Amino acid sequence: MAAQSKTDFWQQHTSAWKNSDLSQAAYCQQHELKLSTFTYWRNKQNRLQPKLIPVPMPVLETSVELALPGGIQMQLPASALEQTLHLLWRLLREQR
Repeated sequence: MAAQSKTDFWQQHTSAWKNSDLSQAAYCQQHELKLSTFTYWRNKQNRLQPKLIPVPMPVLETSVELALPGGIQMQLPASALEQTLHLLWRLLREQR
């Protein structure tokens, strides 16, 4: 068995085991796998997978300033921009 196909073989089995409700020993017995070999490949795959660590990020609310006809100026949060522009566009069209 080539190295890549071994990796694929064990990746498929470790994924299937994670999705099963079986213990490692029961899974290996059911699939006629040697428990020590299964454990070796499971640990090897765990070491190779990058670990993602959540990092809290501050929420930065950017503000946007709009200059409208007639000297009107508005400052609003960027998160409200899409909804506000839609409303302003409709109001400006109605004024024509």
